[in-house]
Amino acid sequence: MMEEEIQSEEQKTISDFWPSIAVSGGIFGVIIFALGLVFGYMQINAEPTGAILSPLMLSGVVICLVVALAGGVAIWHYTKEETPYVKLGQGALIGFLTGAVLVVVSTVLNELWHFIDPDYTQKMMEATIANIEAMDMPAEQKEMMIDSTAETMRAQQSIFQQILYGIPMYGILNLITGMIAVKIFGKKKEQETF
Repeated sequence: MMEEEIQSEEQKTISDFWPSIAVSGGIFGVIIFALGLVFGYMQINAEPTGAILSPLMLSGVVICLVVALAGGVAIWHYTKEETPYVKLGQGALIGFLTGAVLVVVSTVLNELWHFIDPDYTQKMMEATIANIEAMDMPAEQKEMMIDSTAETMRAQQSIFQQILYGIPMYGILNLITGMIAVKIFGKKKEQETF
């Protein structure tokens, strides 16, 4: 029985990983979309204080920390549903693909949100620029920050830009957390000794 189980474990293909990838990527895609909206509307409704630590800046840190959990959750799900025997390379693959799925899910939800609130990005840009204008710094530096912020927010409106930057960034982050999760949740196969 144990020998048959070990032999079947060695024949795992990428299609065996997809349920865990889809579940974790889908859940975390929805979570980061919701967090992005919460922090976005916090920024829109906040008074421009000139503080560097605005809701928009804080959102990047929080979302990155939450996203980092996706690869580990995918490995945990895989070890509970499929097999506890996972190789490090398989963990890296599952983590990377989980990052890719969560980027696609959150990007699709972001695009759908623009049908609900078409002025969301414009309101966010105006609130962020108002906060920068309230900062106590030289005028030239303010202008540079405003131009940079406006350019970045306009680039994020493109679905291709979101995917182009998101997949490598979140994919690599989850590749690392996937490998860490293999060491935490995975089991090693018993090696035969003579």
